[in-house]
Amino acid sequence: MGRVFTYTTRESMSPEQVKKGLEAFRNPSKWPDWNSTAKNLLATQPETIDEGDHLAIFQVIKGSLIETKWLVKSIREGDDFCEIELFGEGQSRNERPIAKGINNLLVTITFLHQENGGIEVHASCEVSLLLSIFSKQINSFMKKQAEQFVYDLSAIE
Repeated sequence: MGRVFTYTTRESMSPEQVKKGLEAFRNPSKWPDWNSTAKNLLATQPETIDEGDHLAIFQVIKGSLIETKWLVKSIREGDDFCEIELFGEGQSRNERPIAKGINNLLVTITFLHQENGGIEVHASCEVSLLLSIFSKQINSFMKKQAEQFVYDLSAIE
């Protein structure tokens, strides 16, 4: 049994801005245009993200190729909202698995395109007892990941 970490951030935006963010998010070929950390993205389908799809985000950090794999766990949609859950399937550096102590990483992005709406990102994960000694770094990682999604999606023109 480990420790659970969560972080939620949100940004109020106009309905038009939220719709632009959702459109860009649901189109994998557009990710490198708006996502400041994803230099490349491979997806099950190049032009749409649907439930059950797999995503692989590639970044170069300190000279190493980092690959982060995600499963689109669920998509819930209504007239004025869309909620997308991404389940972390693992991360590797130069094709070697890393971050093995982080389990059940789940990022939920909610797009609320109505008056007083916006984008909310909620991230959660379980961490092994051994890794929980790094709670400061894990909290920082969760915060940075959630805030980066909100910041990038809110900056789309």
